Amino acid sequence: MQLVVDKIAKSFGVHEVFKDVSFMVEKGEHIGLVGVNGSGKTTLLHCLLEPAYIDSGSIRFEQGISVGYVQQGFTDIKGSIWEFMLQSCPEILHLREKLQRLETEVSDAAGDTLEALMDEYTHVTKRYEYLDGYQYENRIKRVLIGLGYTENWWEQDAATLSGGQKTRLMLAAALVRNPDFLILDEPTNHLDIVMTQWLETYLREFQGGLLVVSHDRAFLDNVAVRILEMEGGRLQSFKGNYSRYLEQKAIQTATLEAAYAAQQNYIARTEAYIRRFKAGIKSKMARGRQSQLNRLERLDAPVRHEEFELRLPAATECADRVLIMEDLTIGYGDKVLAQGINITLRRGEKAALLGANGTGKTTLLKTILGEVQPLKGKAKIGNRVQIGYFSQSYERLEPKQTLLENFVMEYGFTEERTRSLLGGMLFHGDDVFKEIGTLSGGQKARLVLLKLVLDGANCLVLDEPTNHLDIMAREAVEAALTAFDGTVLVVSHDRYFINEVADRIWEIENAELKDYKGNYDFYLEEKARTAAIKAEAAAVQTDVEKKDVVQPQVQTKTVDRKPRYSPEEAAKLLPRVELSIREQEAMMKLLEAQMADPANHEDPAHSAAMAAEHDAYEQKIAELMEKWELLMEAAEEA
Repeated sequence: MQLVVDKIAKSFGVHEVFKDVSFMVEKGEHIGLVGVNGSGKTTLLHCLLEPAYIDSGSIRFEQGISVGYVQQGFTDIKGSIWEFMLQSCPEILHLREKLQRLETEVSDAAGDTLEALMDEYTHVTKRYEYLDGYQYENRIKRVLIGLGYTENWWEQDAATLSGGQKTRLMLAAALVRNPDFLILDEPTNHLDIVMTQWLETYLREFQGGLLVVSHDRAFLDNVAVRILEMEGGRLQSFKGNYSRYLEQKAIQTATLEAAYAAQQNYIARTEAYIRRFKAGIKSKMARGRQSQLNRLERLDAPVRHEEFELRLPAATECADRVLIMEDLTIGYGDKVLAQGINITLRRGEKAALLGANGTGKTTLLKTILGEVQPLKGKAKIGNRVQIGYFSQSYERLEPKQTLLENFVMEYGFTEERTRSLLGGMLFHGDDVFKEIGTLSGGQKARLVLLKLVLDGANCLVLDEPTNHLDIMAREAVEAALTAFDGTVLVVSHDRYFINEVADRIWEIENAELKDYKGNYDFYLEEKARTAAIKAEAAAVQTDVEKKDVVQPQVQTKTVDRKPRYSPEEAAKLLPRVELSIREQEAMMKLLEAQMADPANHEDPAHSAAMAAEHDAYEQKIAELMEKWELLMEAAEEA
């Protein structure tokens, strides 16, 4: 076992965070730690890293193993990115210096001294090889590129990086150290989808133990082989990834609730019997029932988490074309991020905007909102469209104001009304007097979501709305957006969230905006299909280039295979063909009406089937039109 945790407990004053927490991690086992915000996950990680922090119990790591840790947030980073990464594993650098020194000393030594130096050199070399020191720089390059730091970044001063970029660099340093046991706290918070997928691949290849706290369900599905759940101060273990955990948890919850309800019913009936007969002729039996009740091991009530419920109001009427982009180019100054954008988001559609960090997703949103001027073209908002904007920087929240002040001043509500609204978002009692600047990212996100509800917008533009929310809160937002009958444009790196909410995917790639009419699963299928076609074309091209002998070109006579009709046949067939054309056009018009309804695109398979059917109608009409032209030529010859 790389880690053994035995009955540990931690409290802050009278508040008990957890108790009797026990678990073990085998070598190479990858475990996900889940739980609602405030359940004690980060406190547990703190205890693992500083065993003296616990109140009772024991924590034992396997002797001699190295432990890597990446926390939420970041520390001061000095030097260039490359210099910082070189220092991420000081032991390798120390061993290099030692090997160089020994090589110099060996060249001048003899006899017993030489033998002792050679033994030491062999020992140091084995340790250096164990740490994979010869591939150290290559490992740094691989990790930096995988996490979005291409070579043009490496000489940049690390102190100038943003908070998210520094956190990403700390993750890179932890991976390069290649520890025996890795502890990660929300590692995907500042990663785009491509980087997250790279990290998943890296961690699947990672041979050491892994304990990761994450609210990214797709990430946990792809990385974890066991899930630890922190709930109500207790820790439970579930075999399998996150999806498997949900299945087991649902069965367990239903079983516990049924057992608890049955026991409560038994207790109520027994207590009623005791009250009824404790003073009568059956008093002895009543006392016996009381003894049984006293010996009964009471089941704990199932944990019920307090959830916030987000209910978006019905969207008001607006134009069919909600967001219109015409020949749009976005960027700043001479820097073009995306160009040639011609796309329209219609009423009721829900689109997710994807792309690597820095490709221009937030810039596109701000251009649509008028906060950034387009470099070329137009970004227009339809008639009677009222936009509600969720920004990553929470501009609508004044850090120095209390929650109560902020909402009373912006909406003019009474204190009682404001307390009621904030209570629905899990802010109770004196919470309303906290300064907004002291709140966590998840708490701020809940406040902005509440404002979107109060604004009553019919088009929501959301920039990473779930980034700091726990899984239960994300599910509440998913449910609200799915039920919302307005229009949504959302930037998110949460693949599960996108798949649940979006019926259309926009992706910024190579300075172009590509449109996929389906959910995230459909988008992945289309990307895979396109990649397969390109790979096949490349293979064919390679085969052609490898041919040493140029094949002689054979002149072939073009044969006109079009059918010839007599004037009599034309007169007979023309009415039938014209009728068939009208029938096919009518059928295609009905199909186009169905395709215009967003509800018919909720199922990607159905959406793809409609598109294929439309192509078939177009092909059939084209064939009939060609036949009609031939018949008309024959008729005119009469």
